[in-house]
Amino acid sequence: MADLCGTPMRPSDSWSSTEVRSLQHSHMWTIKGFSQCECRYLETSLRIKDSASSTNTNTVAMPNGLTADNASYLTFKIRLHPQGNKESNKDFCFFQFKAKFSVFNTRSEEVPATVYTGTQQLNGYFEYIRRDVLIGHIQPSDEIQLLLNLTIVSDTITKNSQNVISPVVPEPRPSELAKDLEQMFGDTRHSDFTIICDGDKEHRELPAHKVVLGARSPVFAAMFEPHTEEAQKSEVHYNDIDFEVMREMLFYMYSGTAPSLQQMALDLLAVADRFQLIGLKEMADQVLRNGLCVDNVCRNLVLADMHNALELKQDALRFIAQYSNGVIV
Repeated sequence: MADLCGTPMRPSDSWSSTEVRSLQHSHMWTIKGFSQCECRYLETSLRIKDSASSTNTNTVAMPNGLTADNASYLTFKIRLHPQGNKESNKDFCFFQFKAKFSVFNTRSEEVPATVYTGTQQLNGYFEYIRRDVLIGHIQPSDEIQLLLNLTIVSDTITKNSQNVISPVVPEPRPSELAKDLEQMFGDTRHSDFTIICDGDKEHRELPAHKVVLGARSPVFAAMFEPHTEEAQKSEVHYNDIDFEVMREMLFYMYSGTAPSLQQMALDLLAVADRFQLIGLKEMADQVLRNGLCVDNVCRNLVLADMHNALELKQDALRFIAQYSNGVIV
């Protein structure tokens, strides 16, 4: 594990970390002519190199032409008793599994190792099946296959420390993305779209970027479909939106803020609803709700109803019900 000794997720006075290493091996044993077998038992073996314990790259000769890298070897035996192993269970087939763990030195000599120091005789692990049932399953080929799947825990490594280790938490940094997007606002160098406000006394343009407008507003996203006139001309005209209001709305789309929100809340609520800018609409709605008074509550109620500002509408109605005598209609 690359992060075995990594810093703990929480501060602590001490810590420990354990890695369990294991290897897997599968072995297929095919026995042909099984029903004709009358011997006491059949046996096969397999030899597995424990690669996890190999630390030396010097290759030495092994018996039977094998080679080893000063590694440990695991030897397993599988024994089949085709007619049982006792007179009392001669009608059953027994599968017996034994394991031998072998370690060799650099001279290819097996190092004596004791796996079990008790006095009880170890006879392996048994599984059994009725012989007549087994033979019924293997006809007519008279062949069986025994599959042995081994998962061997080869080693465990535990590391610990008494030192106090605290997680390193990076200091918060201002959002570079937000700053960069804000700097893009009004920059004509890479703009690919123009918003033109045609008022009675003015014709003013605002450069913009389709990717930003389309990502922030579903209305602009639909406008930029290839078949539209605005997409083909890369410009759009508005004669019913004040230039400063449009500029404030665009600044919000780039930065997420609206510096002139207090002064333009009425107009920004309207354009936010028109261009489906939910965040800006909620901000303008909150400003108008906080500023309700007898002079503007009726106007704000009409605006809330026009632009589906439900919270502003409810607050305006409650205000009118409470101060009905002083409300100017």
